Amino acid sequence: MTDQPSEFSPADLARRRSAARRLAWLLGLAVVIIYVLGLFIKR
Repeated sequence: MTDQPSEFSPADLARRRSAARRLAWLLGLAVVIIYVLGLFIKR
């Protein structure tokens, strides 16, 4: 990580937080789907 001064406005922080949360949900969902597909393909 680069040591940039954190000069973000509260709106910026909220936008980044919601985007990160959405990305985390999408990643988690993709992992679950791949896991379930793997279970079905293996059998």
